[in-house]
Amino acid sequence: MKKFKNENVSKEYNKTKNILYIGLFIVVLAIIFIVYAALKDEEKEAVSLLEMNMTGDVSGEKAYIDIATEPVNFAYYEGDAAEFYLVYEWNEEKEESYLFVAKMSDENYEKLVSATEKNPIRITGTTVTVPSDIKQLAIDALNEINETDEFTISDFDNYFGTVYLDLEKTAMSTSEVIIVFAVIGGLVGLILMIAGGINTHRFQKNIKNLNEEEFAKIEAEMEDKDAFYYKNARTYLTKNYIINFNGAFTAIPYQNIIWVYKYEYRQNGLKTQQNIRIMTKDGKTHVVANLTGLTKKAKDVFDEILETIVKNSPNALIGYTKENKDKVKEKIEKP
Repeated sequence: MKKFKNENVSKEYNKTKNILYIGLFIVVLAIIFIVYAALKDEEKEAVSLLEMNMTGDVSGEKAYIDIATEPVNFAYYEGDAAEFYLVYEWNEEKEESYLFVAKMSDENYEKLVSATEKNPIRITGTTVTVPSDIKQLAIDALNEINETDEFTISDFDNYFGTVYLDLEKTAMSTSEVIIVFAVIGGLVGLILMIAGGINTHRFQKNIKNLNEEEFAKIEAEMEDKDAFYYKNARTYLTKNYIINFNGAFTAIPYQNIIWVYKYEYRQNGLKTQQNIRIMTKDGKTHVVANLTGLTKKAKDVFDEILETIVKNSPNALIGYTKENKDKVKEKIEKP
């Protein structure tokens, strides 16, 4: 392919091409993690909720309770199919019963109505930190069962622990977590690969499409002492051209420009990004000098680029107004 001798063009080409390589690296890394996680995949073993509660608030873990009596329903959230129950576990070795909160569907509840101390039924789920409203309702239910009012919400952790067991929620294994993040990373990498590949191809194609006269003229102008390369803005301004590296290589002759205006991005009323929109007589709009940040240096660079473009574009409408929006339609040259 044609190749400019100017080192700034080479640097910009490498920047564009590197996006492709970065994307490829991320995709390969994601595949490695997915394969590793798949080979390593192992069922996460449930831990006794009694033992888990002794270590403190451990939510998001797989745990079990050996139910010794029929669960007692005490609370539910409107619109939620699963409800909250008081459940008891009998420890035969210590000859003690332990009280927990579990959340389950009607279907799971029906499976537990026959549970006894002699024939406990094991339930498995994911631990979840108990919200304060459920704590209060559990304490109210405990007082009602025991026909007392001696228990308060401050006693909750001592009697129930800090987490409840959700039978409808599945705890993700380490392998599953790795796969989820790897897939997300892989998709990001794939997007970068596609964008980098397309822009690299466009970069090469746009240079290839220059005729010999244009190529020689642009190369000579970039080497001229009056030309200026704005690294952060990815823009080269020469005597007759705007060389735009935003996404790919585009040489825009000043004489072809029919409209120039400033475009700003704002978030919560604050300007976060700005660029220059340029329409050429073929009706195409080019984004030039895409700059982020609100530093004085960035503003000065942006203003200098805009001023230079405006000064060198004698056929252009300047600024975004309704009048210019209507007028520019008359300047577009149909093929």
